[in-house]
Amino acid sequence: MRRWRRGDESAFTEIFERHRGLVYGVLSHLMPRDPDLEDVVQAAFVEVFRSLSSFEGRSKLSSWIARVALHVGYHHLRRRRSRPGPPSDLVVPELPDESLAGAPERAVEGAEVLARVYAILEGMAPKKRTVFILNDLQGLPQEEVAEVVGVRIATVRTRLFYARREFWKKAAKDPLLCGLGPPDEGS
Repeated sequence: MRRWRRGDESAFTEIFERHRGLVYGVLSHLMPRDPDLEDVVQAAFVEVFRSLSSFEGRSKLSSWIARVALHVGYHHLRRRRSRPGPPSDLVVPELPDESLAGAPERAVEGAEVLARVYAILEGMAPKKRTVFILNDLQGLPQEEVAEVVGVRIATVRTRLFYARREFWKKAAKDPLLCGLGPPDEGS
C-alpha cells in the first residue's frame, strides 16, 4: 500500500497477486453457476484499482478488497435478475483435488455434492449467505468478516448461527449431503 500511495503503479500487481484467490473464492461461492464469474472477478479488481486511493486503512486491506468484491458481485446478481434472459447452464468449478484424477465416479459425485451445496447457498438470504461464505468456506475469522460486511461481531455471530442452522437443516434433507453433518461445535 505504501508503494501504491507513493505512485508506484506496479504495486497494484502485487496487490492483485496477493488477493486474487480471496476475490475469486468469495465470488465463486457467491455466484457459482454464473457464466460471467471471470468477468465479475475482473470487474471487482477494476473497482479495487479505481477505489484504492480511498482506502483509509481502518480495516485490513484484504477485508476492504473482499467488501469491494462482494459489492461488485451483488451488483452483478441484481442486474442479472432485473434483465430476463435464458437460464444459464449449470457451471460447476473443477475440483482441485488431484486424488480424484484416477476415480471418475468420485469426481462426478464430488461435482454433484458441490452443485447441491451451491444450490443451498443460493436459497439463503444474502446476509446469511455472505457470512457463511466468508467464515465457513473462505476461512476468514469472524472479526474480519465483521469488517468486510460492515457490522459488529455480534451481528456476524448471529447471522452465522442462523446460516449454519439453515444450511445443515437443508443438507440433512438431501440424500447426498445428509451423511456429511455439521462440524463438531467443540472443534
